[in-house]
Amino acid sequence: MQQYMTLNFVPLLPWQALAVLGMLAFVLFVLALLRRARGTWWRGLALALVFLVLSNPSVMQEQREAIKDTVLIVTDNTPSEKVGQRPALVAGAMDNIRKQLEALPDVEPVYLTVEAQEDETRLWSAMREAVLEQEENALAGVILVTDGQVHDAPAAPLEDERLKNIPIHTVYTGGKDEKDISVIVTQAPRYALTGDTVTVTVRIDAQGYPKGQTEKLRLDVMQDGDPVGVFPVVIGEERKLSFKMEHAGDTVLSFTVPRLEGELTAANNTAFSIIRAVRDRLRVLLVSGKPHAGERTWRNLLNSDPAVDLVHFTILRSPQALDPTPSHELSLIAFPTHELFQRKIKNFDLIVFDRYHLQGILQGFYMRNIREYVKNGGALLMASGDEYGGESSLYQTGVRDILPARPLGGTIENGFIPEKTELGNVHPVTERLTDKQQAWGRWFRQVKAEVAPTSRVLMTGAEKYPLLVLDKAEKGRVAWLASDHTWLWARGLEHGGPQKELLRRLVHWLMKEPELEENRLVVSVNGFDLTVRRRALLDVDENIDIAMFTPEQEQKTLTLRREDMRRWQRGDVSVDQYGLYRFEDPTSGQKAFAVVGRIDVPEMQQVIATNEKLAPLTAETGGGEVWYREAGQGFELRHGAGFAKLKYYGDDWIAVKKNEAYRVTGLKSFPLLPPFGAMLVIALVMMMAWYREGRSGRRQS
Repeated sequence: MQQYMTLNFVPLLPWQALAVLGMLAFVLFVLALLRRARGTWWRGLALALVFLVLSNPSVMQEQREAIKDTVLIVTDNTPSEKVGQRPALVAGAMDNIRKQLEALPDVEPVYLTVEAQEDETRLWSAMREAVLEQEENALAGVILVTDGQVHDAPAAPLEDERLKNIPIHTVYTGGKDEKDISVIVTQAPRYALTGDTVTVTVRIDAQGYPKGQTEKLRLDVMQDGDPVGVFPVVIGEERKLSFKMEHAGDTVLSFTVPRLEGELTAANNTAFSIIRAVRDRLRVLLVSGKPHAGERTWRNLLNSDPAVDLVHFTILRSPQALDPTPSHELSLIAFPTHELFQRKIKNFDLIVFDRYHLQGILQGFYMRNIREYVKNGGALLMASGDEYGGESSLYQTGVRDILPARPLGGTIENGFIPEKTELGNVHPVTERLTDKQQAWGRWFRQVKAEVAPTSRVLMTGAEKYPLLVLDKAEKGRVAWLASDHTWLWARGLEHGGPQKELLRRLVHWLMKEPELEENRLVVSVNGFDLTVRRRALLDVDENIDIAMFTPEQEQKTLTLRREDMRRWQRGDVSVDQYGLYRFEDPTSGQKAFAVVGRIDVPEMQQVIATNEKLAPLTAETGGGEVWYREAGQGFELRHGAGFAKLKYYGDDWIAVKKNEAYRVTGLKSFPLLPPFGAMLVIALVMMMAWYREGRSGRRQS
C-alpha cells in the first residue's frame, strides 16, 4: 500500500467565469501600472489571492494498491485441434506458457478455453468478450493458442480501440508444411421421392500438396453402407453422381478418398449427404375374390388415406358359374389381368388378396410373376377365409414358395378372441396394441394352418392356431391373416378392437418402415456422446459386439448390454471428432449412422495450420507469432516496459506490457486556502494597499 499527494483545483465558479474575471482584473492591473497609481502591486496581489481562493486549490492524498498485469490466454479446443499430433502440441504449448507466467511475479494469467460453436471456431469473439471483462488498465496482452483456422476473424484494420492498445500474440499448434485432402459435398437435395434418381455434386480439395502431385484420386462411394462404385476424380473439379432412392426414410451417401502419405488427418477424407426419401403415394392393388362383409372395410380403410392410390377389383363370378349371363355384361370393364400382373405389376408397392381363390382368371404364369415381384422387393398381404384350405387355395399355385403358412384343411367357425403371442408382445407391429385383450371383440372364423420355420407368429386365434403370420421372401415381405373377420373390430362388435391400428402397422412393416424393423439398430447423438440401442426379439443375447467405424474409417468394437429386462441392448460411447460414424450389427446385418456436427462442417473442411487469418490482426497490435512445433521450449515470454512501439516480439520471444496500473483504496482531500485564513490574508493585503496610497497622498500635500 502506497500514498501519493496530488494538487487538485475544484473552482467555486465555472472556469469560464473565472477566466473572464481574470481577464478583467489583468486589464485593470495593467491600466493601473500605466498610470503609475500607488498601491497597484498590493491591489494586484489581492486580486490574485481572490482568484486563487475562487479556484479552490486542495491537496488530494491517495492510497494506492498495485494491480498485477493480466495476461489472457485463449486456447482453441475445437475438433480441428484434435487431429494428428495437435493434442500433444497444445498441451506442450500451454505447459510452457503456464510455467513462464508463474515465474513472473507481477503477472496474473487468465485462461479461457474455446469450444466449437455452431460447428465453427469462433475464437475472436470469445477473446473479445473476455477482454471486455478485464480491468482496462490491467490487461497487458493476449496469447492465442490455435491452429489459425478461425471462422470469425474480423477484417483488418481493427475497429476496436481497446484491442489495438494491447499486444495480441499467436502460438500456432501446427506446422508450416502440413498437407491435407478434404472431400466436400457442394450440392445435394435434402428430400426426394422414393424411386427417383437424385444427383449429388462432390469436390475434392488439396491443401499443402505441390501442384500436379494429386491431380487424380480415387473416390469410393457408398449408399447406406453398401459399396456403389469407385470413381476417378480430379482435384478442384466437381464430380456429379447419380443415386436411386431405394426406400423411404433417410438414405446415407458417403464419399471417401483413401488417405495419402503424409496427410494430416483422414477425418475429412469422407464427406456424406443424408437424403430423406418420402413416398409420393402408396400404390395398392386390392383383389377381392368374392363379395363379403369385410370387403367394404378394406376399401374404406385404404381410401381413407389420401396418400394411397387404390386399384380395387372384385371378382363377382367365376367362368365356371352356372349363369347364362355373358361375362362382358356382368362387369363394367374387363378384368385387366395381363395389364396388372404382367406389364405393370412392378408399379405397385403392395398387393392385397382378400379371400381370393382360384377361379381360372389368374393363370399360373401370373402367379409366378407375383412370386418374383415379392422376391425382388415387393409386398404381399393376404386375408383368408375358408377358401384357403380348399383345392382352389392360392397355396396350390406358384406363390406357395413365399407363403408363410401351409393349410391343414378345414376352418374353425367358433368365436374366439385374438391374442398376442410372446413374440407379438415384443414385435414392433403388435407390441403397442392395447393389452386389454379381454375388451377385444370376438372373431368367428379361423383357418387351420401350420407355419413355415422362418415365419413369425404374432397373434393366435381359435385353438391356438396361428392368426397373424409374417415372413420375408428374399428382398420382399409377406403377411398372412388366417381370418377374414377383421371387419368385426371395425364395426364395434363386442367393443371391437384396434383393427385400423393393426392393419396400418402391418402395411408399414410390409413397406419396410425403419421404426417397425424387428432387429432395429438406433443411434442417438447428444453433442459428442453417442448412445447405440439395438432392438432384438426373443433370441436376444445378454451382450453383443457390433462394429463401429469412425470418420477416419478406423474400426472399433462396441459392446451392447441388455437394457433392464426389455428386449433392447444399449451401448454408450464418447467421441472427439466431427463426421459420420457407422455401426454394423454382424448378426442381423442392420446398419445405423450417426452424424456428429453438421453435414457440411466448416471446422473440418480446412484443418491445416495457417496464419493468413490472424497475422494481419496480431501485427496491427504489435503482437508476434510462434510456430510451436518448430520453436518448442525455445520461445521466451517477457514482461516489461521500454519495448519499441507496436513491436512486442522478437525472433525467439514475445512480450506483454508493463502497465504499472493501480487501484485507489483510500482518498483524503485537504484545502490549501481555508476560507477564514484566506479572507484574513486578503484583508491585510488590501490594508497595505490603502496604507501605501495614504502615505503617497500625504507626501504630495
